[in-house]
Amino acid sequence: MAAKTALKVKAARLREEMTRTGRVVLRAPALVRGAECAIRFSLGAVLAGAEIFGGYAPFGLSMVGCSGSGLDGFAALLGACLGYLSFRGLTEGLRYVAAAMLIFSVSFAFFDIRLYRKSWFMPLVSALLSGATGFVYLGKGGWAPPTVIFFATELLLTAAGVYFYRIAFSPWTNPREDGGLTPRQLTSLLILGGTVLISLAQLQLLGESLSAGRVLAALAVMVCASQGGLGVGAAVGVAAGICMDLAAGESVFSCTVAYGFAGLMTGVFKGQSKTACAVAYVLSNAVTVLWAWDGGLRLSLLYEVFSASVLFLLLPDRLLRKAAARLSQERGDDTGDRAAAYVRERLRETAGAFRELYETMKGAFRRPGPNDGDMSAIFDRAADKVCRRCALRDACWQRDYTTTFNALNDALPAMTDRGRGEPGDFPQHFSTRCLHFPAFLAAANEELTAVLCRRQYKSRLQENRSAVCRQYGELSALLGAAAAELSAELTPDPTREKRLRQHLTALALEAEAWVYYDEAGHLRAEIEGPDLSSLRTDRERAALSDLLGLALREPEEGEAGELERLVFTQAEPFQAVMGVAARQKDGETVSGDAGALFKTDSGMLYILLCDGMGSGVAASRESKLAIRLLERFLKAGVDPESALKTLNSALALRNEEEGGFTTVDLLRLDLFTGEGALYKFGAAPTYIRRGGSVSRVTGCALPAGLSTGERAAPDVSRLQLEPGDVVVLVSDGVTDRRDDQWLRAALSAFNGESPKDLARTLVSPGEGETADDDRTALVVRVDRRQA
Repeated sequence: MAAKTALKVKAARLREEMTRTGRVVLRAPALVRGAECAIRFSLGAVLAGAEIFGGYAPFGLSMVGCSGSGLDGFAALLGACLGYLSFRGLTEGLRYVAAAMLIFSVSFAFFDIRLYRKSWFMPLVSALLSGATGFVYLGKGGWAPPTVIFFATELLLTAAGVYFYRIAFSPWTNPREDGGLTPRQLTSLLILGGTVLISLAQLQLLGESLSAGRVLAALAVMVCASQGGLGVGAAVGVAAGICMDLAAGESVFSCTVAYGFAGLMTGVFKGQSKTACAVAYVLSNAVTVLWAWDGGLRLSLLYEVFSASVLFLLLPDRLLRKAAARLSQERGDDTGDRAAAYVRERLRETAGAFRELYETMKGAFRRPGPNDGDMSAIFDRAADKVCRRCALRDACWQRDYTTTFNALNDALPAMTDRGRGEPGDFPQHFSTRCLHFPAFLAAANEELTAVLCRRQYKSRLQENRSAVCRQYGELSALLGAAAAELSAELTPDPTREKRLRQHLTALALEAEAWVYYDEAGHLRAEIEGPDLSSLRTDRERAALSDLLGLALREPEEGEAGELERLVFTQAEPFQAVMGVAARQKDGETVSGDAGALFKTDSGMLYILLCDGMGSGVAASRESKLAIRLLERFLKAGVDPESALKTLNSALALRNEEEGGFTTVDLLRLDLFTGEGALYKFGAAPTYIRRGGSVSRVTGCALPAGLSTGERAAPDVSRLQLEPGDVVVLVSDGVTDRRDDQWLRAALSAFNGESPKDLARTLVSPGEGETADDDRTALVVRVDRRQA
């Protein structure tokens, strides 16, 4: 009833439009529906002529049963009635016409009930109604066993046809997201095509020497075998051969053997030229026909196969590529291997970063010198300097050695506690007797200071060695995290992967493709093949973005032996526009500041600014070393806080003699979410503008290389940035010894157009000022990426 009401509403609208405008305009949906009905009508008429077993035609009824109760079903009913009356005549055709009308009536009557939606309902109803109308005709002809068997087979085929035809139309009525076909849909389409060919097999050409159905069947086998391979070629060949044998009413299955064997052999030549596939099919079919010489040579098969091969050679390559895309199998078995290879690459990057750290640090460890920290030895060294030319040397250090030793030993505790000796620390008999006592006391104090410095040095050396042990702990934690990342399977996307493979096939590219999500949940598509130049254009990247449903970045290129490899990754919704300006200290040729900007595969943006101690070449060397090490660690996927702690310990070890240090300013920004963080090791304040307000972020941690121990960690400030926000990172030369109110005012007045102009303004000295330190400014504006 719902369909009837809908038809009345549509008819009323057409009449109203005709009255108002004087014409009827068919819009796109109406044209599509008209095409659907025309196809159902044509298939109903053609399938009504598909006769098997010398007098049974169940497939027209199956088309009516699968088409439903709406316009599609009515069109199929009209086509089936026309076909049955045309092919079978009035007497034989009335039986099937009656059954078709009963099937449509049941569909129309039971359309709104839940039972109708069951997959088995209409196949069962169609078979029962076909049996009810055919029972009378069967009774007139007698109940011979062959007749009963063929009649039961007809009812079974009627039900099977309804079931499989409905599945065959499902890609049309309910298309899949990837546009591909499931094995059930492909099988159902083969069944539908085979039953159509049964009807066309009766169409004779050139004086009944050729069958149109067999020519088309051979053509279909050649297309499927050449594009689908061995399995598809053999399956389609056997199916087409069975249909042709049923149409001919033969029981020797000569077409089944010929088509199946030819499809199998043609599938061997998948990927070769059309000529090679056509020759393979013709020769295989000819061999099969000659083998059956004793059973009666059918030269018509050779004529039909030759005609089909000519048509196959005339088919456009574009049509064959579309067929190959439909027949391509889902192959996602090795996507997990590609994901594991991606993670293993991350591990190799981490190992490379630690290797560079080792190369940098291996010169910092030297063999320990002799143990010269004994306090009692300070007087021996002082005596070597002062008492060597003294007239009382033998008396003090040989004849009265015990008295001298006791006097010096009594003075040592007070000298050690105070850090230097005084005249009152020594017994009076020693200080009055010594001819050069002031010089001896000064030499002893000098040696005491040296011993205390050596003790402090050794203490720091021991602390640094402890830091090395902590580095092993950090390394263990990093490798543990990497192992956990390797064990966690990345998520493949078989739907998008199959869609991408079909697209590559349609482009005639012999390439492999893998689509999966990385540990952050972002899409990655890898393509590997001999020539991928056509995929590097902006137009093709836009087509791939539409195909995968996500915006893609510029492809990353890599080598895979003799093949090319392209990696497309999901584009971030945010982007950063940065301006940089730097000025070295007056009188210096190089700046001690260094910076870096890079983005990782996961869409994480890192901006680094380091300021080496002092200025000039030495400061530049220290800051560039810190930048290089941090960049290696961060690109390898190491957590920023762990990377900074490792750098701090490394610089402390490396600079234990020189005493150098480096400030570190690190901005991390997730371009997918806008989340960010500031990490500071003694760096100057960072300024953030949102709207019209400016805020300042500072820290209290010492520069990297100055502090060691478990508590040596960078200051961390979490951020949530939005489009339009501006972040300014500066070295201490920009704000050193000056109030930063001028910087806040400049940032607040910034119009957002050119970050580089603002950076230049910040590093330029004011009127009458000199650049007494290196100055660097990095201005970052967060924008939303344009589609």
